[in-house]
Amino acid sequence: MRNKNVTTCRRRYLQSAGLLAATPLASRTVGASGADEDDEDDHHRPSTTKRIVGYYPSWAGDYTPHDVPYDNLTHLNYAFLETEADGEVKLAVVGDSAPEVLEQFEAVTHEHPETSFMLSIADFGSNMSSAALTPENRERFARTAIEHMRKYNFDGIDVDWEYPDGSVREEDPENFTLLLEELRRQLDEAEREDDGKTYELSIAAAPIPSNIDPLEVDKIADVLDFINVMNYNFYGSWSSETNFNAPLYAAYDDPTYWQRLLTVDHAMQYWAEQPISRDKLVLGTPFYGFVFDGVTNENRGLFQPFDGADTRTYDDVRTNLKTKPHYQYHWHPDARVPWLYSKEDDVFVTYDDRHSTMEKAKYVRRNGFGGMMCWELSQDPSNTLIGAIHTVLGRYNR
Repeated sequence: MRNKNVTTCRRRYLQSAGLLAATPLASRTVGASGADEDDEDDHHRPSTTKRIVGYYPSWAGDYTPHDVPYDNLTHLNYAFLETEADGEVKLAVVGDSAPEVLEQFEAVTHEHPETSFMLSIADFGSNMSSAALTPENRERFARTAIEHMRKYNFDGIDVDWEYPDGSVREEDPENFTLLLEELRRQLDEAEREDDGKTYELSIAAAPIPSNIDPLEVDKIADVLDFINVMNYNFYGSWSSETNFNAPLYAAYDDPTYWQRLLTVDHAMQYWAEQPISRDKLVLGTPFYGFVFDGVTNENRGLFQPFDGADTRTYDDVRTNLKTKPHYQYHWHPDARVPWLYSKEDDVFVTYDDRHSTMEKAKYVRRNGFGGMMCWELSQDPSNTLIGAIHTVLGRYNR
C-alpha cells in the first residue's frame, strides 16, 4: 500500500506496540496469572495495541479473501509461499491455487488499508536449511520474497521454518539469524525506496523448549517485529491417551501432569524468559481440534486410551458433532478448555470454542503479551472465534 497516510498510520501502530524500539526489553516481566484469577478493572490499565493475526491458507476453498473479517484483524498472513534449495521463493506448493488467490488479495489490500498483509514462507523438507546456508542463497531468498511482496501490495514477510534447531544442519540456528538479518536489511532498503513505507518481519515459532533453546533470540529479537508462537498440537494422534490439543494451563487430574510444559501458559512464559520484549510475543491458538475414536466411557473419555485420531475443523465440530444430543459438552476448570464425549460412539473431541478462545485472549491481556494469532481462518467460516478474540483485544486497537 503506497499511500503515505496509511504508512504513517501503520508506523504509529508499531510505535504504540513498542515495535520500533532499538533494543528488546529483556528485563521486562509480568507475572503469570492463575487459571482462576479474575481480570482487574481494565479502565485502570494503559491502552496497549494488540495484534490479531489470522493465517489464510491458499487452499481455503469456498472461504474466499472477501469472507475474511478484516475489521477483526490487524494482520492477515497468506500461507504459504515455498522455498527452493537455492533460496528462491516461489508462489505456491504444487496443487495450490496461487497466484489466483494472491491476485484477489492484491485488490483487497487497497480496500482494507488498516490491515497489514503478510506473505508467509514455509519450510518443506530441508529446503529452508539450504536456503539459509550461504550468503548468496540468503540474498536470493530475501530478494525474491520481497519481489512477491511488492507485486501483490503486501506489507511484510513471515517465515515459518519448522524448525531451525540444528536437526538438519548443526549451524541452522546461526544461519536462521543471518537469514532474518538479510531479510530485514532488504526490507529496510525497500522501505527507503517505497517512500517510507513500513514493512514488517515476523516468524512462526515453536512452543517447546527444545526447539526454542538453540535459537539466538537476543539477535533475532532486534530484527523481528513479532513472533507467532504455535501453541497447539500439544497432544494428538501420536499421544498414548486422550488429552487437550491446546490447554491453557495444566490439568491437575492429568496423569502426565509432570509434563505440564505442554500448555499454552508454559510456552508463553518460557518465551517471556528469553531476551525479547513480551509485546513482541503473539499467542497462537487453533481453529481445529482432534477427534479420538475407540475411547471407553471412563472419566467422560478424558485421559483414556484410544484406537485412532484425526483433525477436525472448529466448523465441523460445531455444526456436525456438538449439535448431536449424545455428544456431551464438558469444561475443564484447570485447563480452561472444553471437550465433547459420546459414549454411544466412543468418541472424545478436543477443540477450542468461543469460551476458551476468550480465556486465552484475557490471558494475553493480563500478561502483557503482544496479541493473538490463529491457525487458520477457513477452519471457522462463521468467523466466531476470530470475533471472540476481537471482543477481548480489539478495543485496544481503536
